[in-house]
Amino acid sequence: MMYTCPRCGEQNTADAARCARCGLVFGQPNADRHLGVQAREPRRRGRLVDALRELLGIGTVSAPRPAARSIESGTRFLTGRDAPSVETPSGVGRPVAGTAAQSTPIFATSARVPAPERGRMDHVKGIAAQPLKPLSRGLFHEHYQILNAWELLESVYYDAVDLICAVTGCGRQHSAVPADGLCVRCRAPLRTVLIHERRSIAGDPLSADRVASVLRLGRSRHPGVLYHHDLLSYQQATYAVVAHPGRWGSLTRGQRPRAQDDAVAMVAQVARVLTFLHQQGVALTLATPLELTSASEWRATLEKIISFGEASDVRVADLSSCRVPQAGTERRSLLKDVAFLGYLLLFLTTITEEIPADTGLAPPALRPYIERATQGAYGTSMALLSDLSTMPEPVPSGRSLKSIHGQASHPGRRHTLNEDAIVTFTYDKEQQGHSVPIGFYLVADGMGGHAAGDVASRTVNEVVAGWIIKTRVLPNLGKTTRKLTSDNVTESLLVEAVREANAALVGHAASTGSDLGSTVTAALVIGSCVTVVNVGDSRTYLLRSGALRQVTQDHSLVARLVDANVITPAEVRSHPQRNQIYRSLGHAEEVSVDTFTMPLQRGDRLILCSDGLWEMVEDADIRRVVEGARTPQQACDSLIEAANLAGGDDNISVIVVEME
Repeated sequence: MMYTCPRCGEQNTADAARCARCGLVFGQPNADRHLGVQAREPRRRGRLVDALRELLGIGTVSAPRPAARSIESGTRFLTGRDAPSVETPSGVGRPVAGTAAQSTPIFATSARVPAPERGRMDHVKGIAAQPLKPLSRGLFHEHYQILNAWELLESVYYDAVDLICAVTGCGRQHSAVPADGLCVRCRAPLRTVLIHERRSIAGDPLSADRVASVLRLGRSRHPGVLYHHDLLSYQQATYAVVAHPGRWGSLTRGQRPRAQDDAVAMVAQVARVLTFLHQQGVALTLATPLELTSASEWRATLEKIISFGEASDVRVADLSSCRVPQAGTERRSLLKDVAFLGYLLLFLTTITEEIPADTGLAPPALRPYIERATQGAYGTSMALLSDLSTMPEPVPSGRSLKSIHGQASHPGRRHTLNEDAIVTFTYDKEQQGHSVPIGFYLVADGMGGHAAGDVASRTVNEVVAGWIIKTRVLPNLGKTTRKLTSDNVTESLLVEAVREANAALVGHAASTGSDLGSTVTAALVIGSCVTVVNVGDSRTYLLRSGALRQVTQDHSLVARLVDANVITPAEVRSHPQRNQIYRSLGHAEEVSVDTFTMPLQRGDRLILCSDGLWEMVEDADIRRVVEGARTPQQACDSLIEAANLAGGDDNISVIVVEME
């Protein structure tokens, strides 16, 4: 068995400690997961469319936006320890019999899974290929342990753990995943990965040069591409090993038609990736329903793209089919991308897999754009997005949503100083004869001790709120805009504000020699749309129709282990590394900010809080308290009381926003 060097693509023997070509020591990290890991204080337990006009400036790749987590299912993946059946979260493939759905302990098996020859047929157009037979749980390619398999229509995804510790200077290789998911030498969590297995196309060899090229693209930090750790090829199958994104869904299973704005937002994200690839001189091998006699190739392309539920976010999870277009075919490749985007927009809004696809099924407002895209009227993906950005805004019917909120903060029972900070402000904007409510809500949790945490959270509060007011609120008060949606208030606005706060904290730490930092979660509500950002482990929840869903994803080490089913959510509270977060404000000049955009409806409640609440009060109790409160303010007061009754080990802050 050979091992592919993740840096240069050289094939090395399985027992090689160093790459024969580039000298890379195997086991060293090729991502920054464990860089900047920060231990919290010991007491701490533990949209509308993207701005399409901004997307036209694709030449500069923005800093990465980590993969969002699904808020559609509200549950983590089913594993052998908690799966009552083979049913899975909405949007995810079904777990494979003999892997996730069995009742045996998840780490009871560590059998080696060799490079398999499974008697598959190479896929040739017009010839049906045998379905992929998922790998069993166990050791794969020497150092990946498969935990679960998710069988889709044309491919398979696996939750897995890299058994080689990724911490610089450690590199310990394990024979199986320890029960707590921690390296036995340095006690850092082992890296969790997602592996996409697809059938290789006949005559499509995965050479060393091509592996190196694909990995370079997969490590570009483009926000629409999951970070590629490895690319492997066995017999008729190709395996892309990528950073585990958290909770995810497949476009091809268990989905319902998307709202018009959500579908356009998802297509815009894919368009950015396709445009980026063309700028690098390559193209993602795509298939459109016009070219096919069956839906299999169409599904195979869709299954390279992972969705994240109601947040309307998508990421490309497999770049292994990227190739350099042949000379003279560049324009044809661009038109093929546009046609794919048109059919993707049709698919997302109808979930139809008919071949050939009927564009007449598209929503009336989108039908002209889809037809022009599939007929070659747009020369590039950006031309399609530019046209979509001029789509008329629907006139609101009935009374606009209004928001009311409550807020509360308390030092807890074990502290005298409160290092949390809260900011809220609301105003109405007159637009097209309607009053559009706008609300901004933020919770920051400072860290550092000796009052540094208080300075940090207040700095985040002042910088972010000041940025929003200066750049959007004050200019808008004196004029009437054509429309106030994501065209002029975007995710990038919030991200830029948070990065300004990070720069302020980094500068303060450098000038004073202090070790201060802060987490943050913030929500910007505009009419019936909310954009949420977060860094660290302060959370935003959505309570809708009796179901409480965590919108944000904790940037803690134990959260990664939960997402890959190494440990259960219940085990987080007693985990030895529960106090460590790997991302916060104030500890590096560059910071990645998670963003989530989703539509709101009457009766929805947003809950923003620091970890002093959610570590003390179970999610089920948070839901019960908020549902039982007469007002958002009463809900906040009751949640503070509940956290203190549970121990009050940390500062507690909460904002509850109700849409009415």
